[in-house]
Amino acid sequence: MISEEKISLERLGNRVMTMSAELRDMQLRFSAMESRFSGVEIRIGALERTITAQLDAIASRFDGMERRQVAHEERMSRIPALLVRIAERLDGEGAPR
Repeated sequence: MISEEKISLERLGNRVMTMSAELRDMQLRFSAMESRFSGVEIRIGALERTITAQLDAIASRFDGMERRQVAHEERMSRIPALLVRIAERLDGEGAPR
């Protein structure tokens, strides 16, 4: 609805200037927020790289432990055969001829 009141140019100018100032203020606030988010993003990226490096180091340690375990299992699997040979020799020595 159009009101019957006349709008003065002075009031219109003041309102436009107020809105322009508010818009500038909002732009400054958004710029500050963007720079803060950029800083947070950089920190998160650094943290991600650190965690990835630590997880890679842990994985490498587990790989080494697994290789050592396989080697130990291989050696342990030879023990029964060795014990059988020792027992056979002992039985052979103790038997009368």
